Amino acid sequence: MIAPLKKIIVCLDHTDMDQELIENACSISKIAGTTQITFLNVIREFNMPEAVLKEFPHLMNRALDERKEEIKGLIDKHFKCDVPTKIMVRQGGETKEILRAADEIKSDLIILGKKKVSDSVLSTRVARRSPCNMLIIPQGSDLKFDKIFIPVDFSDYSSLSLKRTLMFTEKLKSKIYLQNVYQVPSSYRYSGKTYQEFAEIMKGHASKDLEVLIKKVEKNSQELIPVCSLDKDGKIVDLVIKEAKKKNIDLIVMGAKGRTTTSALFIGSKAERMIRMNDAIPLMIIRKKGAIAGIIETLKDELTS
Repeated sequence: MIAPLKKIIVCLDHTDMDQELIENACSISKIAGTTQITFLNVIREFNMPEAVLKEFPHLMNRALDERKEEIKGLIDKHFKCDVPTKIMVRQGGETKEILRAADEIKSDLIILGKKKVSDSVLSTRVARRSPCNMLIIPQGSDLKFDKIFIPVDFSDYSSLSLKRTLMFTEKLKSKIYLQNVYQVPSSYRYSGKTYQEFAEIMKGHASKDLEVLIKKVEKNSQELIPVCSLDKDGKIVDLVIKEAKKKNIDLIVMGAKGRTTTSALFIGSKAERMIRMNDAIPLMIIRKKGAIAGIIETLKDELTS
């Protein structure tokens, strides 16, 4: 059974994008079985002399309280949902505090904003270590679920992505595109076929595999649409983004690869490249809950440094 996204953390950064994230958090909470949303803001640490701290002992506490009031004002104005909310303001490093918060409340989803292509360092760091799913929303995006794109390689990761997507869209009439990117092996020339002929053979197998996958899953009102794409130059992620933009996709969903504590510090090269390269379409990274149990302990030295 795929669990709903009951507990969500929304990472605010005290910029104009906070309003967008608050509104988009409301959008997903309406369909994902959400029971609590925590709005988290991390204030950077400032190295102040000990003498200054002694002279102004309440300086940081007042700054934290003031930031909470500012966030409360934004939520009151822009969060139009009945889901209970909580405000959490902390001081420290962003990655560390986001991971701590996610671990403490046993979050099912972390939502981060992304302002531009180069603004992907935080997203990548959190995605590598996240104990739960992640949703990265580019600035200016209006989160919708009419057209959803799932790259499929027939692994457990893509299967989990599809099941999760079907779960949170079960009451919607979403069009879910399942894209398999196939390639022509260099050894095709030993088959006696031309490149084009062997490409058609590979496409035929990809189409059949997608048909089998679609028949196996349980769906409600959603429409599952197979998409086969030929990768000629090894740039699979670029091809996924190009096809998604061509179809005016609302959301891309991908699976993370880290399954154990020792493999948790990566989410797969394709997912990482997608985080870096994608600057226009909301991206959800799906991770099996509990798959990296112990990651906080593993990273204890890093998180406390």
